[in-house]
Amino acid sequence: MAETRFEWDPDKNSANRKQHGVPFHRAQYAFADPRRVIAKDLSQSQSEARFYCFGEVIAAS
Repeated sequence: MAETRFEWDPDKNSANRKQHGVPFHRAQYAFADPRRVIAKDLSQSQSEARFYCFGEVIAAS
């Protein structure tokens, strides 16, 4: 994932970790899954495109 750069809001990262148990720095690896599925989020903002990424991430040990 050397060429991909992600930026996230620290408050949203904290909220995501509390809600889902996964910090963004781990979740970003779902994009590296060759079997990932990207789906457009039709229920969110109409002013910008948003997407879901469903991919497997190896659990931290």
